[in-house]
Amino acid sequence: MEVGLSFPFLAAPPPAVLRGGAFLEEALRGAAAGDAHAALAEAILRYFPEAAPSRVYVGNETCERLLPTPREIGSWVASAREGRLAVSLVLPPLSRDGLAKAEEAVRALEGVEEAEVVANDWGTVHRLRSRHPGLTIVLGRLTHKMLRDPRLAEYFDSPQAPMAARAALCRSGELAPGFRALMERYGIGRREVDPFLQPVEADEWENRSEKVSVHFPYLFVTMGRACLLGSMHGDPAVNFAPGAPCRSECRKYAVEFQLPVPGGNGKVKYLLSRGNAYYHTAPPSVTGRILGRLSSSRQVDRIVVTVPADGHGWGK
Repeated sequence: MEVGLSFPFLAAPPPAVLRGGAFLEEALRGAAAGDAHAALAEAILRYFPEAAPSRVYVGNETCERLLPTPREIGSWVASAREGRLAVSLVLPPLSRDGLAKAEEAVRALEGVEEAEVVANDWGTVHRLRSRHPGLTIVLGRLTHKMLRDPRLAEYFDSPQAPMAARAALCRSGELAPGFRALMERYGIGRREVDPFLQPVEADEWENRSEKVSVHFPYLFVTMGRACLLGSMHGDPAVNFAPGAPCRSECRKYAVEFQLPVPGGNGKVKYLLSRGNAYYHTAPPSVTGRILGRLSSSRQVDRIVVTVPADGHGWGK
């Protein structure tokens, strides 16, 4: 099983993490005992005892303001090469201006062995395939359309629900012939998915031609064009406006929400706001269920772990 480490808010590589041969527990050493990352490292090593980082993910999947510059890419590539790690550049859904900046970052990866680009919208996939025909493109998890509300997901497979509803809530449309044809048209050999809380149907894992990467420990829930953290200290007249100036507060801070569970008698679900996106930590029961499936999977051959390298706001 290949393990990738994702650093969505770091502009420069952390040398201690990218040291060659570092095992997963060393990479997550900054996590407090008992938190999501410590538990995740323990679970991964239980199912895959020899798991060690072999790839680094650079860039943010939701905000184009965090696109790495070519110089930053060069720094990551140099450190990854020293640690014998491959590099994946992560791109968010992009505007026209963002596409131009993204291509500058992509060009910085030209000639880098085993490099790949993770695209999170089909316009970016089309642009990159048209202009960089030899590029390895991975379809990012934001394009995997399934219901993600953490307050309701555990009920999606309820025996009390009609069979048609259960099937619709526990699968996507990716196995449809049209989607398969689109994947083939653009030469997509890998796609990324979330640790979905609902028990996703077996076909979603195995009935594919492409390889699959699973992200841990955070389920992507949703995103917006405006950023809560970037708006908190701004001009009230432009707060929460798309494109409003920010000071990259997301590199240091996060906001945690407690969402009441409908009919849950006071139970809550935790939601992390980081930048312009919201995430939910997959509980140990879900992590164990998925890792147990992956140990015998033919198609799922990579785990991607988001690293709390800055130590802020990624605990629950």
